[in-house]
Amino acid sequence: MVPIVVLIVVGTLAYAYFEGWSVSDSLYATIITITTVGYGDLSPQTAGGRIFAIFFTLGAIGLASYAISTLAATVIRWEQDRVHRHVQEQRMSTIASLNDHIIVCGGSAISRKAMFFFQRDKQPFILVEQDEEKLRRALLYLDIDYLTKKFGHYQDITQAVDVTEDEQLSLEELTERVDVPYLMADPTDDSTLIAAGIDRAKGVVAALDSDERNLFAVVSARALATQMDNPKLRILALVYDDKNGPKLQIAGADQLIFPEKGSGMQVQSWMMNPLMGDFWMEVSFKAEAAYDLQQFAISDFPDWAGQTISHLRDHNQVVVLAVWRDGVFNYSPAAHQVVLKDDALIAFAPKMDRI
Repeated sequence: MVPIVVLIVVGTLAYAYFEGWSVSDSLYATIITITTVGYGDLSPQTAGGRIFAIFFTLGAIGLASYAISTLAATVIRWEQDRVHRHVQEQRMSTIASLNDHIIVCGGSAISRKAMFFFQRDKQPFILVEQDEEKLRRALLYLDIDYLTKKFGHYQDITQAVDVTEDEQLSLEELTERVDVPYLMADPTDDSTLIAAGIDRAKGVVAALDSDERNLFAVVSARALATQMDNPKLRILALVYDDKNGPKLQIAGADQLIFPEKGSGMQVQSWMMNPLMGDFWMEVSFKAEAAYDLQQFAISDFPDWAGQTISHLRDHNQVVVLAVWRDGVFNYSPAAHQVVLKDDALIAFAPKMDRI
């Protein structure tokens, strides 16, 4: 606004000087010049006034255009900021309402796949990642439309779909597009885990880029769980170097995942038992697959207590592979074995929403 005011003052004084007009006439001439309305009843008559009018008109048009574009950009930026604040407020409200959720620390390739399955199985979770690009890639991987276009036709290269536009989406655009709560903060910091609702969480996945950072995350999570009276919090940690496994367990990890060992076993299984590999692919990755390998706590299904293994198979389509009782697995239980209220079952069964 200041340049426009200066321009009006300069134009008014110049017209008054060259043409001898009154202040009101000079101001009028200045305004119609800036707004490009054109001269009608009032136009410069002197040579000096006309020369000034030429350069003043060119300068005024340029400055006015710049002012208008700047104003438009400011309005657009203000609107974008308003939308961003609204989305952020909604995200923080969602985080505050989370309960019995899983806190995923790190946007690694493994955690992205885990979150895909959490999302598929409707398990609440929150992603905590400090690096904006890793966070953006993780959210992109959780965008069903993107996954469908990129991987939906992987067996037929003639059906390939261009996903370049999707992969160039900004974090803000993905935030609006993907309904996944997240915090862009250090997952090893106590305040971050508190903000993620560790006092209400059922588990923490430490999937950062090094054993050292995973160790810090585990120590923080276990200490906070103790302080905030959440003794049932389950902590799972990735281990990249085998020798660091015991340290993570001492720090408080309940379960360790060794990515290299898992990949090696998967390769071995597919090469030596290809049908088994195809079977697990079918069960794990096809959304339309009706069955899944699941864990059932009988306390969550009280009607099952007192039933036999064969009854669960015949009436609930639950094929029990093992019974967890008194800290021991009983594999391939007999058909007449009765299920107790404190048992847990490992079973091949219809997906939870179909039981």
